[in-house]
Amino acid sequence: MSSSYRLSDLNNGGENYSSKSGKVEGGFFVSTGTGFVLVLVAILISVGVGLIVHLAAPGEVICHCHSDSDHGGVTDGQGGVQPTTPPLDNSTIMALCVEWALTGNTEICTACAAAPTPPPTTPPTTTAAPTIDYRLPTNTRPYHYNVDLQPNMYSGDPEAFNFQGSVKIWIHCLEDTTEITLHAHRLDINYATIEVLREGDTANLYRAYRNDTVRQFLIIELTESMVAGTNLSVSMSFEGPLQGDGTGLYLSSYMDGATTVYLATTQFEAPYARRAFPCYDEPAQKATFNITLRKRLNTERNYITLSNMNIINNSTSGDYGIDYYATSVVMPTYLLAFIVCDYEYTESISDTNIAYRTYANPISIRYAQMAQEHGLRIFNRFESYFTPSYSLPKIDNIAIPDFNFGAMENWGLITYREGLLYIPGTSKASDEKWIAEVISHEIAHQWFGNLVSPKWWSWLWLNEAFASFWDYHIVGELYPSWRSLDQEIVIGTHSVMETDALRSSHPLTSDAESNSEITSLFDSITYAKGSAIVKMMHFIMGQANFIQGLNLYLDKHQYDVAEHQDLWDSLNEASAANNEHLNMTSIMDPWVTQANYPVVMVTKTAAGYELTQKRFLIGSTDEEAAGDSALYGYKWPIPISYTTRNNANFTADRLAITMLPVTGAKVDITTDIADEDNWIIINLQQHGYYRVNYDEANWNALIKQLNTNHTVIHTLNRAQIINDAENMAKAGLLDTSIALQTLDFLKNETDYPAWRAFARGMGYVDHMLERTDIYGSFSIKMKNMVEGPLTTLGLEIRDDMEHIDIFTITLLASYACKHGVEFCTNQARVQFENWRNNSTVNSIDPNLRTLFYCTAVRNGGYEEWNFIYEQYKQEQRSTEKDALREALACSTHVSLLQRVLDMSLNPDEVRPQDIRTTIVYVAQNPLGVDLAWNFFRDRLTELDTSMGSSTLARLLVSVTQKFNTQFYLDQIQEMINHGQTGSISGSFRTAVEKTEANIEWLNNNYDYYKNWLNPTITPTA
Repeated sequence: MSSSYRLSDLNNGGENYSSKSGKVEGGFFVSTGTGFVLVLVAILISVGVGLIVHLAAPGEVICHCHSDSDHGGVTDGQGGVQPTTPPLDNSTIMALCVEWALTGNTEICTACAAAPTPPPTTPPTTTAAPTIDYRLPTNTRPYHYNVDLQPNMYSGDPEAFNFQGSVKIWIHCLEDTTEITLHAHRLDINYATIEVLREGDTANLYRAYRNDTVRQFLIIELTESMVAGTNLSVSMSFEGPLQGDGTGLYLSSYMDGATTVYLATTQFEAPYARRAFPCYDEPAQKATFNITLRKRLNTERNYITLSNMNIINNSTSGDYGIDYYATSVVMPTYLLAFIVCDYEYTESISDTNIAYRTYANPISIRYAQMAQEHGLRIFNRFESYFTPSYSLPKIDNIAIPDFNFGAMENWGLITYREGLLYIPGTSKASDEKWIAEVISHEIAHQWFGNLVSPKWWSWLWLNEAFASFWDYHIVGELYPSWRSLDQEIVIGTHSVMETDALRSSHPLTSDAESNSEITSLFDSITYAKGSAIVKMMHFIMGQANFIQGLNLYLDKHQYDVAEHQDLWDSLNEASAANNEHLNMTSIMDPWVTQANYPVVMVTKTAAGYELTQKRFLIGSTDEEAAGDSALYGYKWPIPISYTTRNNANFTADRLAITMLPVTGAKVDITTDIADEDNWIIINLQQHGYYRVNYDEANWNALIKQLNTNHTVIHTLNRAQIINDAENMAKAGLLDTSIALQTLDFLKNETDYPAWRAFARGMGYVDHMLERTDIYGSFSIKMKNMVEGPLTTLGLEIRDDMEHIDIFTITLLASYACKHGVEFCTNQARVQFENWRNNSTVNSIDPNLRTLFYCTAVRNGGYEEWNFIYEQYKQEQRSTEKDALREALACSTHVSLLQRVLDMSLNPDEVRPQDIRTTIVYVAQNPLGVDLAWNFFRDRLTELDTSMGSSTLARLLVSVTQKFNTQFYLDQIQEMINHGQTGSISGSFRTAVEKTEANIEWLNNNYDYYKNWLNPTITPTA
């Protein structure tokens, strides 16, 4: 028998060896004689190390292994070392020594002081890996940078494109230290150029460097210790790859006819600035910056450079023009931006004399006007609300062809997808809505996140929650007919409440250390739940007091960092100044430090109603969750607003709210309940982030009112009733038959919120029943429900229609075409054929194109699919290209669906930013569920590399959302058990929890829906 050993990846600090079948991938083999010698050497080494440990003084064992090879060592300033973090465990040290002995290196690890340990009398047990501290040491901090960068991407092979640069960082020592630790990743540093100078001195203090690749640290060792209070500078040159992966300093391109035009751009959040230059890449490590950018001259393109500040000087050097930018304000690295492109711009001047610009490529600049007009109005409104005023001389907005996120709030240079551009005749009403709201979101960040940054990523919500609230709030003020608030509740809030009803959810203020943990916080909890919680603060305080409190917060912490208690302090101060004395700490702290949210249980009493609260969960019983702990015991202070049938008034008055206490004590509401048809509705216009469950009598009274005259109840509360009832049934707190009765009134409903709530609930039911024997009956039911309202509204989209009316028509039409309403499918077929017969003229309304394309492909064959595919290949407009790409996934031919999946990872066919949605489109197709899941499993490593963990986590949610059988649950669990989860292990646990909830739902509700669809059948108990 032969044994084999494999040295693990030291940068991961782990081990992986096997002797099964005498074989391990990547291992090596030894003869019996050689093995005997190695065993003898290992024993001698063990004895030697044991003696050292036994004789050492008490302390932690930390071994430093040295060799003449690249395995370790300290450099003399010309070479490098890759230390292992955390310190190696004993078995890994043994594996190292065995390998070195085999290769002829007999140098043994040395150990520092350690407490003596008696020899074990039983086999050792496996222990958890040591916790890694991913944060930079606190011994130094930066206060200024000079950064000089030159991207090289003008011609030749894009695979060879790179950038060159240099950086000089001025540093203040906060503690005595012999090291300076920076972040650096994916950079080829010229270590010979490293220079460390004490302020006022010319002697280079640089001695050696170490690279900690796990934490992405560049550790610079000094020739002498620096005492606290010393000022230093560290400088070096470097180069790096200019790749199209959407992070760091990266490559993008657009087509000008048959010519590919390249540009260099950045995405540094989070945390990717370290991929562009060595830096202190943490949000609290703020400094000022002088940026120098170089562009090639004498090309066929008029290349320009852009950065956060304005250009103050320029020069030339050989073939390159050099632009020098003004010193920035104090800011963190993640907000920097560098762009070299051939773009053009449109400019306006704001009410406060700030230059407001929108940039696009020369072909598309004519489509930037809508973004420019909306953006200027939005910026002026923000400037009128918040102080300190915007502090830079300009604010640029730029449309980037390849961009993994919706937009990025880089201070003074905001980057967006090309969806920023509105193309008349192609763009939809929803595109205009997106343009306005995403601009509003990023401008809000100029105060919330830029002026005041989070102390650490744990408080990311202080950035994203406020930007997410103000984006639709400001747009709603400027364009009230859009009804942005109504849409935010039924799209954003209702969606995130489903995610936040799982035990695997997380608090808004949430621990995160590693890069994957940090990126995982960029999720719907941080954005959508955060927005809902900020909306609740706004409601409780009132807008004037709330803005006053926010301005106190911004003023106190400008150019600095904050955590949530700093926000509470300022809100408390504003409340006291207005003689209201609200304790926003006690009111809001439970909402940001605990996961999940409450359901208010409403029970009719002799005198009125009794209100109590409990934690709302889906997929977990109270018994299963009994051992969970939270800072406030999963209790919340809940702002109760209400109205009754006898005195219906849906205007929520903040001064009239009743607070259900965090102690969990009940609250009684006294009201006239003499009429058995009287009802109460809690949470007017859904200002509060909680659900409501009534007793059966009140549910029946609400259902009766909806069927009699639904307009008596506010449109948002009609949507709330549908959404709460559906989720109460899902959680086992309400009979499903009652929840289904809340839908009966929809035959008379033509407003968007209730239908959107219906679509969310029925979308889930559709997924659950899709592969059952009653799906045919379900499809007929959906057809019958939407046909009447859609007939009333019609399929014609007029120029004078409000956005929300267009959204209602397209929502109803999506159900009608999917489930076979003839006038919908016929319209789709006729208009698609007209276009196919004359591909230069597309008369399909842009708002209906995605639907009609999909309907034609679903009901057609290879010819229809190939026509769409040819149009997709030729199309350059991003909005139209997205509609065509989605339609490709509507086919009923498995081979074509697999073709779409294969396209997703081919950058010549699908941009990296669109990988996720391409796979999701296939997963949404009933025939694509298994295809998408198998593709995800088989290509997980490649997807992880291409997409990043936050996007990959969203993809996992989408491809598993229909799973409702033990077979799928076992497959997910198997991946977890075998460590096949990539960088998103937490998301896999969420997928397990959601699949378990789906299985439970189907088991509990199948018979109810069978009866609902076939009323003559009596459901089993």
